[in-house]
Amino acid sequence: MKPSQLAYPAYLMLALGLVVLTWSTVLGSALPVKLAELGGLHKTNKITATWLGNSHQPEKGSFSLQDMRQLTQYNLRDYDLAYALEASTSAAYQKNQCQAQVLGVNDRYAQFQQINLRSGCFLTLEQENQPVAVIDEDLAQALFQNCNVVGLEIKLYGRKFKITGVAEADHSLIGTLTDRGYGTVYIPAKILLELEGDSRITSLAVATKDAGTTGRNAAVLETALASIGQDPANYKIIDYNVATLVMVQENLLRNFVTGMVALVILFGLLRQKIKGIDYFCRLRLRDKYWSEILKEDAAGLVLGLAEIAALLAVMLLVWKLIRFPLYIPPENISNELIDVSFWADLIKNQIQTRLQSAGYLAPLGEVQLNILTTLQHWNLFLNISLGWPLFLLGLYQIKLLQEKLLKVEVFCSAFLPAAFGLGTALLLIIKMPPVIESREVLLVFSSIFLAVVSLIERRAADGKFISEKSS
Repeated sequence: MKPSQLAYPAYLMLALGLVVLTWSTVLGSALPVKLAELGGLHKTNKITATWLGNSHQPEKGSFSLQDMRQLTQYNLRDYDLAYALEASTSAAYQKNQCQAQVLGVNDRYAQFQQINLRSGCFLTLEQENQPVAVIDEDLAQALFQNCNVVGLEIKLYGRKFKITGVAEADHSLIGTLTDRGYGTVYIPAKILLELEGDSRITSLAVATKDAGTTGRNAAVLETALASIGQDPANYKIIDYNVATLVMVQENLLRNFVTGMVALVILFGLLRQKIKGIDYFCRLRLRDKYWSEILKEDAAGLVLGLAEIAALLAVMLLVWKLIRFPLYIPPENISNELIDVSFWADLIKNQIQTRLQSAGYLAPLGEVQLNILTTLQHWNLFLNISLGWPLFLLGLYQIKLLQEKLLKVEVFCSAFLPAAFGLGTALLLIIKMPPVIESREVLLVFSSIFLAVVSLIERRAADGKFISEKSS
């Protein structure tokens, strides 16, 4: 085989590593932004509580309209509050009929969820006692074969509802993963409670005023639940401020890994420079004094020390770019490092929570959060376990093949922008926000090119050492 043919697998491995690293960077930045978009007007400044039960079991654990009125008038009177219950029935228009997901909501619901209206308006407070409905594009197409249906009527539970708005269908990656295969219709919660006599309100969302991680949001909501005779332990409470912080932390951790690769390489270069100066000085001191060395070789020594200082400065800059405060939920932190009972109780509570959640039907917002969180976990895992190993292994194979530094640099310089362009195009295709952080791109570029220069220079240094030793 020709040397160029032998290099193909190495360059392919290098390219695959670059694709994974760049895709991980662009996707990781887009996920928290997508979560904020899905949160409607309040974005991630909200906290939700969902009953860990079944919506068709009228037990004490779910909410009534009277509970909602009490919360809005007393404990949560200064907060925006939305609530919902869910049912499933058939929707009909003349002879056309199809299955539909029915959400009974209040007028504030659209401020907590991404509902983009292509025509008409969402439900208002004045319409809470009226048979009105907002349907999505999928249901409009299924029943009417078009979306210009504002003012027309559909039948639900044998009763006519006037359509006041049409919501755009979500054809993004998240919308596709959460699609149940049939359309959605929004009607006033009070009307759905009358039509579904055994249903109860099972979820509520409250706008938060504290974006921190002190637990104040959860405390406010738990106090409000207790005021209407509900046990907070019967609800799954999610503070989206904290959920976003945890998601962003995974991006910071990915940046930390990238930066540590750069720091290790910089440390190797620093060590190599120090060893070079040390070797130079030892060699000269065999037949010269320090005063003679400083006179004759001052320029070279100053240049070498300047390179060392520059490497130290770059290492300090990289460290400042990648360091971040690690957040751990307070309930997962023990007062003592070794406290067997604390860790046993923590594991026991997690198991009990999972058992309690068996059969629990999560609302749409929570499903979207779970999908985005899972994508972020896999994104971080693939970056660390696949991206960097593939890239470094490909680079090592190229080093063994003694490829020229310029050729490898040209390949990376041409392929990296193309990979970032491809990643951005994929985000647009799956309708994710194309957000690229300049700091993250700088870290990826610098780490990749430092690795290229370091390995090729090390190969050159090894060759020089062998030639000197043989001579």
